[in-house]
Amino acid sequence: MSLKFQIGDELWYAAWEVTSNYVTCPDCGGTGRIRVIHHDDTEMSIECAGCSAGYEPPKGYVTVYDRKALAYPVTITGVEIRDGKAQWRSDRHYIPEEGDLYRSEAEAIAGAQVKAAKADREERERIAKKEKPTRTWSWNAHYHRKEIKRAQQSIEYHTKKLAAANLKARVEKASTHSQHQRGDQS
Repeated sequence: MSLKFQIGDELWYAAWEVTSNYVTCPDCGGTGRIRVIHHDDTEMSIECAGCSAGYEPPKGYVTVYDRKALAYPVTITGVEIRDGKAQWRSDRHYIPEEGDLYRSEAEAIAGAQVKAAKADREERERIAKKEKPTRTWSWNAHYHRKEIKRAQQSIEYHTKKLAAANLKARVEKASTHSQHQRGDQS
């Protein structure tokens, strides 16, 4: 078996550096809300799940990453043959893929540009898809409608409790005031 590289070869490794960027949310168009139409043609607006993170409210944008191609020099320090395929060791990248190793910096940068462009394209395609495909927008709408009803019931309950507490406080205050007046007259 002839090897493409030898121990001690000085090569270039194709890589990229990443910077974060923001794009308009593909689900809500940057508004942070989506409109749901129910079976009876009633409409409601709910918070967008596509651009919210955890318990944070929707932002109207999603984070993506831009990749910039680069190459750095590596020296082959070892090789291991597994299943008839060479696995290279280098001084900067433990087991680089053979396809990421080039003889010149220009070749490595060209290879990195192809890989970076592919990764950028795949990421942009992913943001147009649901994060959790098992959860539909109808599930999302159902969940939020249920939570709105629960919150309304909770508000009604606590409003009644507050009214009762205010009434009791007034009765107690009036009773205490009345007792003080009787005490003054005695």
